[in-house]
Amino acid sequence: MVTATASTEHPSKTRNPRLLRDAQAGALVEAFVVIGILTILVTRAYLHATGYPQIGGATLHIAHSLWGGLGLVIALVVVFSFLGDLPRMVAVVAGGIGFGLFLDEVGKFVTKTNDYFFQPAVAIMYVVIVALLLVNRWIHDSRQQTAAEDLVNAATAAADGLGHGLTPNRLAQAHRQLRRAAADGADPTAIASVENLLSRCAPRRTGRLDNVGAWFREHLSQVFDGTRALWIAAVALALFSTAGLVNAVLTMAEDLEGGTGTDITTIGQMCGSIVAFALCGVAIARLRGGGIWPVRMLRAAALVTILLTEVFNFVAEEFGALINVAVGLSALVVFSRRIAVLERAEGRAELSE
Repeated sequence: MVTATASTEHPSKTRNPRLLRDAQAGALVEAFVVIGILTILVTRAYLHATGYPQIGGATLHIAHSLWGGLGLVIALVVVFSFLGDLPRMVAVVAGGIGFGLFLDEVGKFVTKTNDYFFQPAVAIMYVVIVALLLVNRWIHDSRQQTAAEDLVNAATAAADGLGHGLTPNRLAQAHRQLRRAAADGADPTAIASVENLLSRCAPRRTGRLDNVGAWFREHLSQVFDGTRALWIAAVALALFSTAGLVNAVLTMAEDLEGGTGTDITTIGQMCGSIVAFALCGVAIARLRGGGIWPVRMLRAAALVTILLTEVFNFVAEEFGALINVAVGLSALVVFSRRIAVLERAEGRAELSE
């Protein structure tokens, strides 16, 4: 049972933000984007394998962006019409597929000739996806959950649990949210009411998907949180940046010898590689000290690679740059998780003093 402490302010005078964040939404948006990316890759592979067929006969061409719009409409209608976690997951899948089908034809939207094969189109897709992920992270990481948000999220879990039951993990999360809301001065009566609703929710067995997620998180921690993974990611990113820098310099030299001038894409690739190379070099030299700032420099190098260098790589190589993105994203995951481990260690050390 959550023990609620009375707020120093009258509830009517407490100002809450108009927009309350859903604690589950960050992961849902990321799943939406991942499904969109997979849809683009599958669509391109299918069209290439089948010779780019067209639906509509001799006079019409039903572009697959229209099917994408249909998927987005289905997602909206589902979340508007039904309550609970299952409709939200259906909306994420339908919306992600629709988003991918729509974004795949961006080349037609930005060219006068409706050029599906417009070379910078892949770079445009990449920028849109990265921007969406950054906005999502900014929304959910820019500040802590407020008392009102914790209270409403717990109440939402209770409402879903009354109809479908709650898994142990979801129930524990709701209780944590109520404890934070109580500590932040939320209305004790409201907290007690939500606690009462949670006590009336039937237990729901953990599903196969939940078990897979728990197994994945456990093994992910074992693989990515140690110092060995940190060093492998640091060296891989340094070698990757070095190769990108050498390739950009050689390309620039060939362009100058041929008298064609230096392309802006090559300059962008070289600038991003130089910054990432310098950050990796300084960080690796200090990594053995065990401090947190070298890892933060490595994370900055991974972000430069993903947000700057890879944009120009997609312009030059289109989908061939996906391998480069995989390297940068994998390194970013390792560095971010290592920073979280070190920050938790620092917090425990401060509490013990």
